[in-house]
Amino acid sequence: MTIEKADYIIAYYSTLLTLDEKKALRHHQSTIKLEGITDVRLTRMYLKTGWLSDDPLILNYLGEDYVQFILNCAERILKDDPDKVFFNLCPVCKKLARKPEAKQCRHCGFDWH
Repeated sequence: MTIEKADYIIAYYSTLLTLDEKKALRHHQSTIKLEGITDVRLTRMYLKTGWLSDDPLILNYLGEDYVQFILNCAERILKDDPDKVFFNLCPVCKKLARKPEAKQCRHCGFDWH
């Protein structure tokens, strides 16, 4: 699986993520948001509200690498729910469209309205 397809699945089919995968994704996004900020109160608030996690199970999801985490999640979603994921491919160049409901290819410009 390509990173493009994995990002597409995570972006448009995030409802198919498990609760732990959602928590790990939220933790990663919050970590990026707080990068360079040293305010302990803000970090504590993020932990309290669940935006950051100190749960070893959640942190283990992100243990290897974020890209690997995304690839693993996307592969699991495709394995568990292949009928719920629609890859919107351009009829001409067969590349992935930007969104599942897109009707114009961002790669070749073909319009299939």
